[in-house]
Amino acid sequence: MRTDGAHPVLILAPLGNDASALARCVEASGLPAHCLSGASELAERLAAPHQPETLIVVLSHEAADAEVGGILVEALNAEPEWSRLPILILASAAVRPPPACVVLDRDIESASYVLLERPASPAVLGKLLGTLAGTRRRQFRTRDLVRRLEEEEKRTAFLLGELRHRVRNSLAVLRSLFKMTARNSQSVEELTLAFGERLRTLSDAHTRLATETGGDNTLARLVSDHVAPYAPDRAQIAMDGPAVELTESVAFDLALVIHELATNAAKYGAFSVPDGKVEVGWSPDEDSGTLDLSWRESGGPQVEAPTRRGLGTTLISGFFAADGSGPSLTYDADGVAWRAKLPKDCFSLTDAETRGQDRQPS
Repeated sequence: MRTDGAHPVLILAPLGNDASALARCVEASGLPAHCLSGASELAERLAAPHQPETLIVVLSHEAADAEVGGILVEALNAEPEWSRLPILILASAAVRPPPACVVLDRDIESASYVLLERPASPAVLGKLLGTLAGTRRRQFRTRDLVRRLEEEEKRTAFLLGELRHRVRNSLAVLRSLFKMTARNSQSVEELTLAFGERLRTLSDAHTRLATETGGDNTLARLVSDHVAPYAPDRAQIAMDGPAVELTESVAFDLALVIHELATNAAKYGAFSVPDGKVEVGWSPDEDSGTLDLSWRESGGPQVEAPTRRGLGTTLISGFFAADGSGPSLTYDADGVAWRAKLPKDCFSLTDAETRGQDRQPS
């Protein structure tokens, strides 16, 4: 029997007890075996993405007809050039290969199958199976390495884009914060102290964003850390919601979104004027088990939807949500509004009694 979750050796041998005999030999070699009922099951197993990937295909002479040859050609063509599904065919006579070999030789350049004349001793068969299995496992490792490299390349490109975006934002945010701080300062000394403190908290927010893993992943702390540095006055921020602990992955993703909303508020929205206000709220949905998140700006200058979709808008609009539904981003006359639903497996309520209206960030 095939070991669940392991890469199986697929066996197609329709006559007598051939399949069970081959399965015993395969399992004696330490490999999981799965006997197939016919060509249609072979096609289904090789094409199904949810099935464990095939280690080796073993065919008896009687099973290796032209139909099976076509199925193998399709499977081989679906693999990258550096990867080849090992195929072992036990032929009645090596000088007279079965029809599947003819199809493979015709349609696949340098077709990779092994034709072994039967009867073959268990020792020879076991050694050959071990060699083919080792080759296939190296292909799997190569594939996994290529995938990791591709993922790292995509992540690097994203981080470089995010870095460029943050650098472009920095001067605009600093300009806005300086103007607001200067407006509320009575002297140069007061401006120096207030603006220096603002720069320090802003630097801390960027540092936390770059290392948003582990530590305190409470939602209230995340909002406070990434919003407070951009508000000229803490009274311009209101938070409302129960105590919520976030998983590490969603904490980082949400920090990017909150950070982007806060910088936009400092440049163009509620934090760019003294009377502007940002309200951040969250509450569990008892029916769906999700967490409703909202960001609402008011009292700021009139806003309009951007004419082009930049990295910031992509981050805010692309935040994943429950049930496949994306977040809502609207540009109301009074300010930006953003809403999303956090999937239930990404958070936990730690103390439902700590909810407070219009809490100020610490």
